[in-house]
Amino acid sequence: MKTIIFGIKYIIGNKILHRHTPLIAGLVLTNKCNLRCRHCQVTERQTDDMSFTEITSILNDFYKEGGRTLYLEGGEPLLWHDGQCGIEDIVKYAHKKGFMAVIIYTNGTIKIETSADTVFISVDGLRKTHDLIRGKSFDRIMENISNSKNPSLFINFTINNYNKNEIEEFCRYMGMVDNIKGIFFYFHTPYYGYDDLYIEASERNEILFRLLNHKEKYKILNSVSGINSAIRNDWKRPLDICRIYENKNIYECCRFSGNARLCEDCGYLSYAEIDQALKLKPSAVFNAFKYF
Repeated sequence: MKTIIFGIKYIIGNKILHRHTPLIAGLVLTNKCNLRCRHCQVTERQTDDMSFTEITSILNDFYKEGGRTLYLEGGEPLLWHDGQCGIEDIVKYAHKKGFMAVIIYTNGTIKIETSADTVFISVDGLRKTHDLIRGKSFDRIMENISNSKNPSLFINFTINNYNKNEIEEFCRYMGMVDNIKGIFFYFHTPYYGYDDLYIEASERNEILFRLLNHKEKYKILNSVSGINSAIRNDWKRPLDICRIYENKNIYECCRFSGNARLCEDCGYLSYAEIDQALKLKPSAVFNAFKYF
């Protein structure tokens, strides 16, 4: 109920009173990672890990500005440590401060032992395809999912040319995994150039129409409004209510901001969901409360 009241107040402030209160802080805790995925070069970003003192300072300031949602990301954020402090210390600090949603994005290869409100785990296909894209890790990830006590585990599946033909089979498989509450679909974004992973817009739309058809059968988290917005490609970019903190730098929307063509071809469909929720589209609003 507390989250619902905050959401209503936020939407009124944002859409009616035109307040530019931030909503989401994304903290890049580290760019270190234990995988070397085909689509990612983030380990090449030469930045220091964030310190716990720096993190708490950012959270204090962000909370004062009105932000109440925190994303912890990387690299692989579960690798982060600062002395005796680990990621759970950040989660506990944020909860004590009053943040309503603390969300972790992980590759799932490390035990998922956290009190974070939601954990998104990246799995990009069934065993053979996932291991081709991300390195041999599928079995370890599924074991960690099975052993986790966190009640709000979701899958992030990034659609690319390698896995686009096994979406329904993947949905069927994950539908049998009790610990998984839903699957959120993205598209590969060509942050480093238009490579063999990238899917052109016309084919993307064919896939999105298939997702619409699959929604009633499977645990697909993308809302009808969000998918339709992605088909029209009309969701707001950059999304100015989201900030990304990486070392001493602050970015609006994502760490690759300022590239108009990349924005146009962005596949980060969770921002389409946020955009539709702020426009009070019922399916997007309802979906948001599943993981916020």
